[in-house]
Amino acid sequence: MMNFRRIALVSGLAILSAVAFAPKAGAAPATQDVNFNGTVVATCLFSSTTSGALVNNNHNAWLEGSGGSTVGSIGTAASTTVNCTSGGLLAVSQPVKVSAPATFSDTIRQAVVYDGTNYMSSTGTAFDTGGWNKPTASLAIPVNTDRTLQVAAVIGVNNITGGVPTGTYSYKVTLTATPN
Repeated sequence: MMNFRRIALVSGLAILSAVAFAPKAGAAPATQDVNFNGTVVATCLFSSTTSGALVNNNHNAWLEGSGGSTVGSIGTAASTTVNCTSGGLLAVSQPVKVSAPATFSDTIRQAVVYDGTNYMSSTGTAFDTGGWNKPTASLAIPVNTDRTLQVAAVIGVNNITGGVPTGTYSYKVTLTATPN
């Protein structure tokens, strides 16, 4: 009887330890990849823009906003900063009349942009063959670099007599930055 108890005790311990220390059966871990996608588009951004001021000087037949620029010293040139993430090209429009007296003749409407190194002029009739005579090709904008631009404008007739009618004048120049 003792052997039977001993056998029963040893067998019970063996079964208990087999159950307690047996490797547990379970499922394999599950994995999932989570992807991130995106597209970065080339962009151009203008900032720090200030308006120019048109002035008539000495009763000439034109208005000018060039002071602070390298093409003239009448009125005040506008300025802006442009930055293109992938570089780009800058184009400039002729000044467009927003408002002016009906009797004002603006057969010459020219804008000149200066980037600190290069010039670019709007297309159309140049004001003169001096300081306003600049190329009309687009300006290159370097990659991801703030480029400060001076924008000068002259509007009217290149005539030193005749004056400009009294009134309020408003013209706009559109700069277009196209990313590479």
